Amino acid sequence: MNKRSSVMHRRLAAIFYADVAGYVRLMNADEAGTLALLNSRREVMDRHITQYGGRTANTAGDSILAEFPSVVDAVQCAIGIQERIAAANEETPEKRRLTFRIGIHVGEVMIRNGDMFGDGVNIAARMEKLAQPGLVCLSGTAYDYVSKVLPLAFDDLGTQLVKNLDAPIRAYLAHPTDHPLSRALPPVHRRSEFNLGRRFHTILNHALVGVTKPEGLTLVEPAVLASLHDAPNIDERRLAERIGIDLASAQRMVRHLELLGFVARTSGKHGRNTRLLSLSPEGHELYARLYPAILAARDRVMAALSERERETLQDLLARVINANELTSHRRSG
Repeated sequence: MNKRSSVMHRRLAAIFYADVAGYVRLMNADEAGTLALLNSRREVMDRHITQYGGRTANTAGDSILAEFPSVVDAVQCAIGIQERIAAANEETPEKRRLTFRIGIHVGEVMIRNGDMFGDGVNIAARMEKLAQPGLVCLSGTAYDYVSKVLPLAFDDLGTQLVKNLDAPIRAYLAHPTDHPLSRALPPVHRRSEFNLGRRFHTILNHALVGVTKPEGLTLVEPAVLASLHDAPNIDERRLAERIGIDLASAQRMVRHLELLGFVARTSGKHGRNTRLLSLSPEGHELYARLYPAILAARDRVMAALSERERETLQDLLARVINANELTSHRRSG
């Protein structure tokens, strides 16, 4: 064994501890179904933990232990996870629903081979036991950091005795002040394609505006940049085909991006007047900034889906788009 890899060291961290409420009962009722659902919910949790800068340290059975450099990020992550899982549970029969308790504490931890130990972990685990299913419980130390920073409501649970510690720990339940779950999609609309399409379109537009507006771009112009990044030296007609828009719209976007200095024109082969399009150096820099931002926006929108579900959704959307565009071409032909 590498002696260096087994060395124990200490550091201060925000500690996140999650566990499934009623896990034994669920496993006894449907072991295979519960494990499949647990894997799906863990994918949601893993994405949120990574998104908020956390690191998963230990997993055992139905529990997850993670650390964050910021307790504010840890609490935002925990609240986001509970909201996502609650929304996903609406599509699951009540007897099969997985709900998590989450506890958070700030304190010193011991690290060995990536795993965490110590009183800090013990306190976070005890906070988890105090949380109601679907909620987050903070120690008094964590509460002191976030109570004036995050727009949350807190229920004071008073001082609590913690196993293996002499001094009691104050505990607080945290939940959003505006109760966002009360605005969840009404069951009557879940099978309405018109309503679902409208609301999904609104969510996507909102996510894209957050990325494009600071750069002075329209919602479709990142597709122009992506196309010219992947296929430089193409003309406007070919660009329009790649993006799936009409030629006039493509020309209008190109003119705008030229004015901003992100697109440049070059002469075609043998001096022809084709005027091919490519990204300028500034355009390449912009694309390098936009690409990770768009991926992050996509992950936020799709956080409730597993990777397999995302691929299935993309495949279904591609089939719908292809079928409708083929129909449109036939009508116009």
